[in-house]
Amino acid sequence: MEQALIDATLERVRAALEAGQVDEAITALTTLHPADRADAFADLPRDEQEEILPRLDAQATADLLEELEGPEAAEVAAHLSPETLADVLDEMEPDEAADILGDLPPEQAASALAQMDASRADEVLPLLAHPDDTAGGLMTSAFYALRRQTTAQIAIDFLRTQRPDAETPYYLYVVDRFQKLIGIVGLRDLIVAEPQATVESIMKRDVVNVPVGTDQEEVARLMSRYDLAALPVVDGDGKLVGVINYDAIVDVIEEEATEDIYRLANVSDGDLQVFSPVRLSVRRRLPWLLVNLGTAFLAASVISLFEATIAKLAVLAVFQSIVAGQGGNAGTQTLAMVVRGLALGEIEFKDAWRAMAREAGIGLIHGVTVGFFVAIGAWLWRGIPILGLVIGLAMVGNLIAAGIAGTLVPLTLKALKLDPALASAVIVTTVTDCVGFGLFLGLATLFLPYLK
Repeated sequence: MEQALIDATLERVRAALEAGQVDEAITALTTLHPADRADAFADLPRDEQEEILPRLDAQATADLLEELEGPEAAEVAAHLSPETLADVLDEMEPDEAADILGDLPPEQAASALAQMDASRADEVLPLLAHPDDTAGGLMTSAFYALRRQTTAQIAIDFLRTQRPDAETPYYLYVVDRFQKLIGIVGLRDLIVAEPQATVESIMKRDVVNVPVGTDQEEVARLMSRYDLAALPVVDGDGKLVGVINYDAIVDVIEEEATEDIYRLANVSDGDLQVFSPVRLSVRRRLPWLLVNLGTAFLAASVISLFEATIAKLAVLAVFQSIVAGQGGNAGTQTLAMVVRGLALGEIEFKDAWRAMAREAGIGLIHGVTVGFFVAIGAWLWRGIPILGLVIGLAMVGNLIAAGIAGTLVPLTLKALKLDPALASAVIVTTVTDCVGFGLFLGLATLFLPYLK
């Protein structure tokens, strides 16, 4: 439904631009929700975007940049003059402004930062010191902090003067005279407290927080685990330096999920899309295909050890891919579950033996069940009972190997500080191919006199 509305609005925008009615095009765009407006704007050709952009005021441009994807926002910002960009950044949340500046060429970012309002620049500048994928890169400096002796009435009056927007979680953080985080107070606690009650008397002292260098995946896990709408960030001395709001974490969860899905498929760049430039797609995807080619030669070398057996009974070539293919599918199932468990903190290397034993047991059950049906099918198809037995036994062994490899490989990579999602699929598939071919053709060689 949203896409239909966007498409209809785009038709109105294009018709207005063709008629030279830029203001009418802008009016059509503003009827959309800001997120849909950004999608519609991104779908316009560059020349039409450049017609609309100069006619937007600073606030409208800021809203647009906040909703666009990072690379698209940076591309739009790059076409603004330093003076215009500075005005736009002044209207943005500090963390959003920092993201834009961090994606621009250093010279343009420095020029825009120098022309921003001094107070806004002071809020944004510290955020630029932290990598984007850490707590420091996600946090905003727009938060409210109180001293412990502040009364509930004074705190409420303070909120009235500040008029926080709808996106600001109603948490007030409590700091001591050294700006160290010591507690947290919710809006409800302030409202129901006696007017003269001090913040210290009603605050919660056990505050979940993270250091500035914490990886964004760990930040997302903590906020999900403890159902937090905001997460305070502290420096090495325990001083409150920023807050991560829930909307930033929604983007992180999408980014991390995309990254893991892509890496399980051996695509190393989570920013790739269906319509990414062909040259970029080839450059990021081709290397892994070449790695897979190397592992395919390894599996082929296992098959080559049994050329004499295959020459004597060509039907073996028909069934060998079934054993290897089912092993690969089973390994991928286990791998996906283990990688997810690692990402969510549900499994650690100390759980390796228990997890491997469990998956090996599941592999045994799967192998017996699938192997039975494959054995019956092979027997009915070719009329060779021993062939069914060979396939069934090979299937059991390969699915057990798939369970063990799908568990052990990502856990080992994680223990070695490597990304378990990136290389696990290649290794696990190689294991199941080699084990599957080796078991099936090895058993076939052993029982060859009974297969004719």
